[in-house]
Amino acid sequence: MKRAERYPSDAAARVRELVSARDAAEHYGFTPNRAGYICCPFHSEHTPSLKLFPDGGWKCFGCGKAGSSIDFVMALFDLDFRQAVARLSMDFSINLPDRYTTQPARSAILEARKREQRRRAELDAEAGRLTKEHYRLHQNRQLYAPDGPDTETDFHPLFAEALQKLPEVQYRLEELENELRRMEHGRKEVGAEPAPGIYPGGLQDRPRV
Repeated sequence: MKRAERYPSDAAARVRELVSARDAAEHYGFTPNRAGYICCPFHSEHTPSLKLFPDGGWKCFGCGKAGSSIDFVMALFDLDFRQAVARLSMDFSINLPDRYTTQPARSAILEARKREQRRRAELDAEAGRLTKEHYRLHQNRQLYAPDGPDTETDFHPLFAEALQKLPEVQYRLEELENELRRMEHGRKEVGAEPAPGIYPGGLQDRPRV
């Protein structure tokens, strides 16, 4: 995360007042559970540990990061303080004076969005490839499984391959899901559709090992 720079306090205060951390998190693709927790996008986890508080702040009890909606956007998009305020003002249609959202800041935001879109396309392609590989291995594990526990013949090569590779492919898919979850906000902004895959409901619908 980039170092914060000095910024007019009234502009930042206005953004904090109008946009809570929960507002920002939901806008960028995160869905809090009933207790107000989401999976933290700043470290790998499967159990939500980032709490979105009613007062507008947030804190991750896993990695310790915390702050306001501005801090959340700084960390999420690797922006400095000024750029984060400018991005929130643009994304939530907050009318700040032009001197608070400078052309360099707007240009930096647009460039960051382009990088996000390129990275998301790479992730979608990798997710499609891994999902197909997972499906192939899962099918081979079922089709070429031994007839019974007392079978004395050697395992079929495709069954042995599935036993060896399925756990690794599933682990890579789960790691990819975490990053895709962090990138999901980009779909809302550019209107992209999910890449076609084997499992209609998404990666989470694949058979578990």
